[in-house]
Amino acid sequence: MKKLFLIFNLFLGITFLFSQNSDSLRKTKFISFSPKKNLSDNVNGINVGVLDAYDGQKINGFNLQFNPVVIIYPLLPKAIPAPEKDNGSVVINGIHFSTSGTTDAKEVNGIGVSMYHHAFATNGISVNFYNNTSKKLNGIHISGFSNNTDVGNGLNVAFLGNYAENFNGVQIGLSNDAEDLKGLQLGLFNKTNKMKGLQIGFWNKNGKRSLPLINF
Repeated sequence: MKKLFLIFNLFLGITFLFSQNSDSLRKTKFISFSPKKNLSDNVNGINVGVLDAYDGQKINGFNLQFNPVVIIYPLLPKAIPAPEKDNGSVVINGIHFSTSGTTDAKEVNGIGVSMYHHAFATNGISVNFYNNTSKKLNGIHISGFSNNTDVGNGLNVAFLGNYAENFNGVQIGLSNDAEDLKGLQLGLFNKTNKMKGLQIGFWNKNGKRSLPLINF
């Protein structure tokens, strides 16, 4: 009976050990470098990374990323989609600066400056030379090409245009498109299927009417 009890306890211990979240096994450092062969460190301070190679860690503070992928990024045949929440590779809280950008971040909260940006959620302020693609986009986001999101709140500015499934706030670009808009679209061409707000542009279309200059 005692042997059975010991075996049962041993089984529970092994099961508990392997069921622990990998995040609890990580070290937290003030200065860290990525990528690493082993489990990457969480950071409260400064992280310096080469390539977009994260391993699910959390970075609180300053993240500096060097990435030569920007050279081939304009040659990609189609845009990189925003990752699903469970597939995100990193959470960054603070300041993120990259010579290229992230392709599958879970969350970026704070201030980000990069060439391109792809994350599940982006909250705060971001400036990107190419585009910003996030499932959730909250705050002020400025992109040279486009901002794309499922749910957005705040101000989106892009030279070519902005697209959102549901958007509350202001979209500014040559072309603005939202399935459900509460706020303002300001551009050359504006389109939404459902709107509570105002459209100002050369041609404006919503679920009720199409008008030049101003639509409501």
